[in-house]
Amino acid sequence: MRLLGRVRSVIGRLSLTRQVALLSLLPMIALGLILGRVLQTQLVDRTLSDATRSARIIARVGVQPELNPRNLATGLSKTEIATLDRIVTQPAVGRELARIKVWNAHDTVVYSESHALIGRRLQPSDDLEAALSGHPLGAQLVDPRKHSETASEVGLGELIEVYVPLRFKAGGAPAGVFEIYLSYRPVAAAVAGDKRTIALLLAIGLALLWAVLYRIVGRASRRLRRQAAENYELARHDGLTGLPNRTLFNEEVARAVGRAQRRGEAVAVLLIDLERFSAINNTLGDASGDEVLREVARRLQGGADGALVARVGGDEYALLCPNVGTTDAALALAGRVLAGLETPLLLEGVALDVEASVGLAVLGEHADDPAVLVQRADLALARARSHGSPVEVYSPGLERSDAPRLKLLGQVRSALAAGEFVLHYQPKVDLQDRRITGVEALVRWQHPELGLLAPDRFIELIEQTSLIGPLALDVIDQALRQIAAWRRRGIVLEVAVNLSARNLADPDLPDRIARLLLTHDVAAEQLVVEITESAAMADPDRGVRLLEALRRMGVGVAIDDFGTGNASFEYISELPATELKIDRSFVTEIATRARDRAIVRSTIDLARNLGLTVVAEGIESEETLECLAAEGCQMGQGFLFARPLPAEELTPLLAAAFGLGGAELRSGSGAVFGPGEARSVAGRAAAPAR
Repeated sequence: MRLLGRVRSVIGRLSLTRQVALLSLLPMIALGLILGRVLQTQLVDRTLSDATRSARIIARVGVQPELNPRNLATGLSKTEIATLDRIVTQPAVGRELARIKVWNAHDTVVYSESHALIGRRLQPSDDLEAALSGHPLGAQLVDPRKHSETASEVGLGELIEVYVPLRFKAGGAPAGVFEIYLSYRPVAAAVAGDKRTIALLLAIGLALLWAVLYRIVGRASRRLRRQAAENYELARHDGLTGLPNRTLFNEEVARAVGRAQRRGEAVAVLLIDLERFSAINNTLGDASGDEVLREVARRLQGGADGALVARVGGDEYALLCPNVGTTDAALALAGRVLAGLETPLLLEGVALDVEASVGLAVLGEHADDPAVLVQRADLALARARSHGSPVEVYSPGLERSDAPRLKLLGQVRSALAAGEFVLHYQPKVDLQDRRITGVEALVRWQHPELGLLAPDRFIELIEQTSLIGPLALDVIDQALRQIAAWRRRGIVLEVAVNLSARNLADPDLPDRIARLLLTHDVAAEQLVVEITESAAMADPDRGVRLLEALRRMGVGVAIDDFGTGNASFEYISELPATELKIDRSFVTEIATRARDRAIVRSTIDLARNLGLTVVAEGIESEETLECLAAEGCQMGQGFLFARPLPAEELTPLLAAAFGLGGAELRSGSGAVFGPGEARSVAGRAAAPAR
């Protein structure tokens, strides 16, 4: 075991190529020995086969013509014996022949070179009996020994023993047997020569094979090493700027923190985020955006004072500063970095101002662990972005305020898988006759620990991540499933769902919605997507293209919270919208504030001129409803009609509205419709708004 361990240790220290060469050499040697053995066996078998043919020729051509049945019955005369002696000693026969005996069927020797055996009846061997029965055994090598059946051949060396049946009639039973011994010496010499030739050829062939294999493995090993080095670089460097990426940056932070802690030094981490970079991409194109990112990388490297610069995200960079020991020193470096970005960047004849936010954390002051240090610098950057400040330093207050939100965000993926996001539905009502024409689907989070969470607790968080895509598809899937369920009960209406800015950046969204419509067998006209002005303005061109694709399918498009964004009337006119929803902030006090009433009136006129249906949000009183109806507003929703309710609670009201029967529906605030109103609604079947 100790020897085996040493061998393994020695092999383990060799390069991969040498290990393969050494380990492949042993199978090669074993293969050579096996092949040599097999070929040697085949040579011997071939020799014995040749000896059998030679013995048959000697017996049947040289000796048998001098014999007849009478000789086998009564024996040979002296003259006949002398004749056979002369024949077996002729060069053509005697060169190979060592001994010969002729047996009759009664186990008696009729002829032998040793005349003393002629006429003797001997104990037959198994080989003799087999030959007399007409089924001779194959030739075999024998080494004559005293006191054996081959005693008369002692001194002749190794011999090849062959038994040949003696027949005087073709197909008849053997009348006797030739027992022939051929000398093995010349055969052995030929075999030995063949063996040496085969061994040499095998050695040369296997050596060439091993050399070729070694070369192939060597080349493959070098190629793998190069590929591994390239993969290492690609996995740890940004392809656009050539800077280290997040993976390498985190590794370098861990190494720098370890060194700093051993030497009693400090390390600072600065995270930098470019402001309004998406506007550059949208205005000048991706190629210009890439040039901006490369130029920012060059400026950061030039002003980093020896710090490691990395690109850790789309428009995010990071600095690892091993010689910055205090917060003041880190703030000074952050100021120099921002100053280096102030010079306008000239691109395609346009001078671009590049602005950035910086978050920083210092080892020892803010964290002692590398991962925590980076995380806390990220928290500081988030604070800088949300407050519009150029630089923020980590403080424990950031941790306390963001921890619950971050915890919620970390649970979103599992909540989607567990089906914890549910929909509540709020009716949309025709303000002229109070007919229910549709509903808006509003998402809620049925949290296993925190209970039912309203959207303001989690939507803003999720909208900042790629999880908003799966959440939007989950909401649409649930809404379409509910449309199909209501249709089976005779309730046919449209359902509106909300989309975020990140959803409008997904070019595959129309195809995904189309597949969901097909899956649930729902007409596209029964689905409306609602977007806010700010979401539509995040990427105007891409947003318009996506909404146009939805409209071509037949899906309705509503501009939500109109009046609270900053979209121009020109842009609003270009959106392929079918609805315009007036924000509740202009609706709630329309009965008492002339300013709000004027805004609502002008919005209704605008929508009418654009061919859009107007929906007023936040209707909570009869006075508000009457004012909106008087101004010509077509649709409305609000607590006056119903709060957002789960489907199972809203279905009785819808059934009554569609004349399908159902009891009065109540919510926590009392009856949604009075008995008379419920009856009037039940008497008129509702139809989709479009």
